[in-house]
Amino acid sequence: MTPLVARAQLNLVRRLVADFERRRSSMQDLSQVQSTHIAITALLRSIGHVFAKVDCADAEKARWARERWPEWSRDPIFRDFIEPGRNALLKEFGGLLGEDSEALGNVAVVADPGVPGGVRQVIDFRAEAATDLRGEPIVPQMHSAIAFWERNLREAETSKVFRT
Repeated sequence: MTPLVARAQLNLVRRLVADFERRRSSMQDLSQVQSTHIAITALLRSIGHVFAKVDCADAEKARWARERWPEWSRDPIFRDFIEPGRNALLKEFGGLLGEDSEALGNVAVVADPGVPGGVRQVIDFRAEAATDLRGEPIVPQMHSAIAFWERNLREAETSKVFRT
């Protein structure tokens, strides 16, 4: 059995989420925190695309995936977090962790001639306080999204069509 490419992507998301929620003893670069948030959001949605386009390239696997997709896409974590989060952030640039986010504690400006404008913002980031556009905490939803993809990829991996 060839390992799923979507599985490798899910493993990357796990590592990114662990890094995102890790408390640090020093302030973090705001753009780094925002970049990690954007990457997690985009990758959580693209796991389905990678599964469908790369892992299901042959006709039998594609048919299996098309049959499963309606159920997967109705799952609350997909419907209420994965899909709208990706759409808001990547299509509308909404939902970015901005300066008004409760997750950003102290904000400081540091001189840095290597960045545009010569300064960068550093923050005391608290992932547990980060919320989505509905005001819901995002870290538990990230974990639920990981569990959602884990269940669905495992279903694929254990199905007869993917074991051959």
